[in-house]
Amino acid sequence: MKREKMQGNNKNEFDNNFKYWFRFFNSMPRKQLLLSIFYGASRVAISAAWPFYLYRSLKEIGKKTYTQILIDLTLVAFMLALIAIGTHLQSKINIKILKEFTLELIDRIWKKMNALDWLTFHRNNRVYYFDMLMVETWRLRAGMAALLESLIINSLIAGVLSLFIIFISWPLFLICFGGLLLMGIGHYISTIKTRPLLKQFHHAWRAQHHWIAKCVDQFDLIKMDRAYETSVASNLKNSNLFLNSNTKLLTSQAEWRNMNQLLANIVRIAVFIIGILWVRLGVVTLNELLLVLLVVTIIQSNVMQMPAALNSFIEAQEALRAISAFFTLNDEQTDIEHPLSKLPPIQKMVIRDLSYCYDDKPAIDHVNIDLEVGKIYLWKGYNGSGKSTAAHILLGLLHPQHGSLVINDLVIDWKDLRHLRYRFAFLDQDSPIFMGSVKENALFGHTEPENAWNKLQGSWLSRLLPTSNQAAHRMVGERGEGLSGGEAKRVALIRELLRSSELLILDEPLNHLDEYAINEIKREILTIKAKTIIIIISHQTGFESIADEIKEF
Repeated sequence: MKREKMQGNNKNEFDNNFKYWFRFFNSMPRKQLLLSIFYGASRVAISAAWPFYLYRSLKEIGKKTYTQILIDLTLVAFMLALIAIGTHLQSKINIKILKEFTLELIDRIWKKMNALDWLTFHRNNRVYYFDMLMVETWRLRAGMAALLESLIINSLIAGVLSLFIIFISWPLFLICFGGLLLMGIGHYISTIKTRPLLKQFHHAWRAQHHWIAKCVDQFDLIKMDRAYETSVASNLKNSNLFLNSNTKLLTSQAEWRNMNQLLANIVRIAVFIIGILWVRLGVVTLNELLLVLLVVTIIQSNVMQMPAALNSFIEAQEALRAISAFFTLNDEQTDIEHPLSKLPPIQKMVIRDLSYCYDDKPAIDHVNIDLEVGKIYLWKGYNGSGKSTAAHILLGLLHPQHGSLVINDLVIDWKDLRHLRYRFAFLDQDSPIFMGSVKENALFGHTEPENAWNKLQGSWLSRLLPTSNQAAHRMVGERGEGLSGGEAKRVALIRELLRSSELLILDEPLNHLDEYAINEIKREILTIKAKTIIIIISHQTGFESIADEIKEF
């Protein structure tokens, strides 16, 4: 039973791999792919033709003039030049195919990543998405290149030339085929044996990536003379584990490389000695032996490229499985036209019996919420009381397990809230600031960025900009590095207030803000409240004076 189950799993894996490989090949530009196949077929045909022509010329070399011999050699040189030209042209075509294929794949991964539902996205860390867009995509690209450039063509050329040796001499074919088979088995075993170590190294590389990111995040703490020695020891420990993994891999690869080189030399010497012996015994002629040795050398040059290509292809298989699993993650179809997107301006929202659980742990339990345009709602409560969870539900980012939603007297499905998200504004606790200029961060997603920037310059909001006279060109690093917490919060707030929204949610807006900024924000909130539902989430005091209703969570 276990064996049947295993075979069934292997079959399913094969079917899935075949399906995805077929899909990826089908996404390649058809004309260029056919042209690459044409050049590859030409290389195979000419690679089979020139040894046959040379063999016929050598058999009649005693009957030909020097001019005829020169012509024969010129034709052989011409065919070899055609092979080189065909190889070059096919490489150019393949590189172009792989560029378009990789770009299309990256586009698909990026769109899938941004289509994931909110909770699914945040359950994975940044390194996971970095790997999808860079590491796995590159491994798949390298495997495709190996398949197009080496595995298929070199296998065909080696196979055709091997068949040609049969035409020259059956005995020589047997010993050459036996030698090549032994060498091939050696390379295959080395690939299989070193593969687990290579996978361990990939895992160790990711672990080291995480550790270095952690080290960078610890910088300010270490500068305060905290846990320096502990961090030094941890760095040495983690780096040693990483280097040990790499050392095992390199050592194993070197051992197998040396063993395969030794086996190859033994095979070459054995073929040469047996060939000379057969020449002396009259089994084959010297011309046949020399031609076969020449052809075997060419076969070897093709075969020697295949282990590295095979390894790249195996890596591509693993990358394909990772990318395929990524495409099965839960997403939301935001690109579908929905009647709710044309809903008249929101006047009121009524929520009844709202409940939400994270992994069976209640975050909100049977809560009722009533919201109306023109009112400011202050949600208060201790950390973890469910305020932010309720906000994410209102934005359509989370779907509650229980509860009803009515907007403008129309019953709405929770999953359909995503179609109204473009009409909402949200200032999160952790203000999303990305690498780029302050201006780019403030205007991100605005339909008329330059008009919005000019409008901003003439409003009180400009006073919230860090170094307002240079904000257009001031650059910030990853996650807002280079801005203080208050500056980052103000830039994110400006981004939301520049948008016309029907629902504005400010989650812990007091964090990092000074008294001046708080008073200006209060003034702005009172200005826009007539056409907006405003929700302020805070466990601190500061907005009670302007709130129309206060709800405790």
